[in-house]
Amino acid sequence: MTAHHSISKNHYLSCISEAELCSNTLKRIEEYGFDYFFFRMIPRLGNTTTNSKVITNYPNDYVDRYEKGHLSQKNPLLTHCQLSILPIIWSSDVFRETPDQWRATQNCGLTYGWSQSVHDPNGAVSMLSLARKSTPVTEDEFSDKAANVLWLCNQLHSAMLERCHLHHRLEIHIIRLSCRELEILKWTAEGKIASDIGMILGLSTRTVNFHISSAMKKLGANNKTSAVVMAAKSGLL
Repeated sequence: MTAHHSISKNHYLSCISEAELCSNTLKRIEEYGFDYFFFRMIPRLGNTTTNSKVITNYPNDYVDRYEKGHLSQKNPLLTHCQLSILPIIWSSDVFRETPDQWRATQNCGLTYGWSQSVHDPNGAVSMLSLARKSTPVTEDEFSDKAANVLWLCNQLHSAMLERCHLHHRLEIHIIRLSCRELEILKWTAEGKIASDIGMILGLSTRTVNFHISSAMKKLGANNKTSAVVMAAKSGLL
């Protein structure tokens, strides 16, 4: 089985709805010989229970227990994937310190599987787990499908990051920048300093800086350059 490296497919995954994303992922993992998948993207490394994005077809009982923290606390798969980009094949040895989790996983029909992670330069971490009810993962199967699983994890990571960015852009659109703030940000984007903008608009430098500070605060930007970039990427300029 060869790995998939299509830019168009990456774009395709990034643009479809979450339901379609889940459906297409299920079709893909079935091609790989698995029944279930669990994908989780954590925007920033550290907190594993908040601000994360999940798509899965795991049994509802497992998902409920996971979301309540019963199966996510001290989860060896999650711990491994946060610290390493190497894949990990499930086994009783992996769960030796959390045998209750191993039993709960198997009782839900998630008997055999492996997990793969992706780490990006901005600190976002994604974890993709594939599972099935029967047939252990052999070394030959692992060697044959490892590139495909890594490819799929990267595709889902890109798709979910795009969703996070879109959500952020929509949030910024809700923020109401005044006409004056937008006008000053546009001139700032042109490379004009506060005194120049003041002369163009008939305002004092102090007033220009006031509007820049106000726009920065509304956008959550650390400086005026960041405010311009955020506004531009959100289609406000």
